[in-house]
Amino acid sequence: MTIRRIIPALTLTAALVLGPAALAQESGAQDTGTQGTAEQATAQAAAPEMGLTLADLGRDQGLTAAVEKMAEGHQMPEWLREGAVISPSQTVAFGGQEYLAMIACKQHDCAENQFAVLYAPGSGTAHGVLSVRDGEGAELLTWLGMAGGPETIDGRTILYAALTGSLANHPQDFRYAE
Repeated sequence: MTIRRIIPALTLTAALVLGPAALAQESGAQDTGTQGTAEQATAQAAAPEMGLTLADLGRDQGLTAAVEKMAEGHQMPEWLREGAVISPSQTVAFGGQEYLAMIACKQHDCAENQFAVLYAPGSGTAHGVLSVRDGEGAELLTWLGMAGGPETIDGRTILYAALTGSLANHPQDFRYAE
């Protein structure tokens, strides 16, 4: 079961500009619900950063810096500034490193506009994909933060699985051996 919450002030740029207080004020009124599985609860207890989501942009310095660097040179869509639907993060692994897979989509238009990020709290790196569909079946994928390492194949596979729902349905299948 996937739990989603709406964060009206989510943005890659505006959250950074407005600062943590403004984002916290907006998201503070939201009911975050529970994380769902015992595995997620155990992971969160073991490492507090495991509970991070894209709603934490502007509040978590490591996540904010990594996503800002990843998105450098790319124009992000307006719907990220106007509000987005945020899903809980999931732990994945590839290239000998653990990542948090984070997903957001355009409010009332999730199927057509999605954003997924892989964030490694240990190294402070992020990789992402922005998916925009044209309403006629074509999908434009903009890959962010791809540098030619394991993220180029394994990272893209996991990011696309996050967009399609495969990651949420089969999280154990996205923990690749080094």
